[in-house]
Amino acid sequence: MRVLHIGSIDVNSGGPAMSTYLTLRGLNEIGINAELIQYPVDYNSLRGSDITIHSATKPIEKRFGYSPKLKSEIEALGDFDIYHAQGIWTWPTYAIIDVARRRGKPYIITPRGMLYPDDLEKRSKHIKKLSLKWRLLDDLNRAACVQVTCDEELKHCRALGITSRIEIIPNPVDITDNYHTKTDNVFRIGYLGRLSPRKRVERLIYAFSDLRTQLADAELLIIGGDDKKYETFLRNETERLKLKNVRFVGFLSGEEKNKAISSCSIIALPSDYENLGNAILEGLVRGIPCIATTGAPWQELQTNNCGWWIEPTQNAINEAIREAASLSESQLKSMGERGRHLAESRYSVEAIAKQFESLYNSIVK
Repeated sequence: MRVLHIGSIDVNSGGPAMSTYLTLRGLNEIGINAELIQYPVDYNSLRGSDITIHSATKPIEKRFGYSPKLKSEIEALGDFDIYHAQGIWTWPTYAIIDVARRRGKPYIITPRGMLYPDDLEKRSKHIKKLSLKWRLLDDLNRAACVQVTCDEELKHCRALGITSRIEIIPNPVDITDNYHTKTDNVFRIGYLGRLSPRKRVERLIYAFSDLRTQLADAELLIIGGDDKKYETFLRNETERLKLKNVRFVGFLSGEEKNKAISSCSIIALPSDYENLGNAILEGLVRGIPCIATTGAPWQELQTNNCGWWIEPTQNAINEAIREAASLSESQLKSMGERGRHLAESRYSVEAIAKQFESLYNSIVK
């Protein structure tokens, strides 16, 4: 079977790039010829280079990602059994759908959480609503499948009027034994991911202010970047509150990222909403307990006693961090071991690849 994905595995694209790369890698490992076409990025910015990547011509318009050559470049790659769009709202998704229809082939759309109500109401909301009415809703309803990562995302899709088949397949995480171990005794909360207002990273900064006596010897490590205006806001708040134990380290990859995450005692995801939250997987696989809000589909943290699943409020985040900081190293280690087992059993690259294989086989009969 031959499957063409369109999206990006640029490290600067955050979690979607990592899960796209791991999905394609996993599919190839189980014998499915999964390839990717994307706009050009610096080789050093690729999440991985061990999959087949086709580089399209650079778009002439950045925000919508329009390139007049993209359709012909997709066509030139030959025939595929399935075409798979990673993300919505931009020209690459429309281009690959048009090619699939022209060739009479099925296509899949992965919305990447972009159909959540809060996401629809943020930047360019009027353009998004026009796009849904003008074309996107029809594209979604004519898809062989819409792939989402959790039940809540499925419900939002149905509420928008999507009537086509919807399958829940979560993002994969790389399971290896090559992770670093924590080498100091500092209680360290880690945030990992894009910096954008919807991530509500300021809640962690405010928690360190509210709990400054208990967390005097602790540290908040903020790993990520993207929205410069929001990052400036976070840095200004840190300075205003006179916090000396908050560190911004920007986007990291490879060994630098591995070391930074592994130095954390807790990984925290304070967002109001997430369709999954790759940061939690990054923590679990390293045996690190995690904190996620109920806006993310991580009730398993609670049911498997490997973290905290809390309301997306400042008080709830403060209380979870307070409780985590009061636990002994052995208690945190036990929670982490349960989290690692959860990641291995449910979210490995191979396990997710097999779910996609089953989906693809059900479409191409």
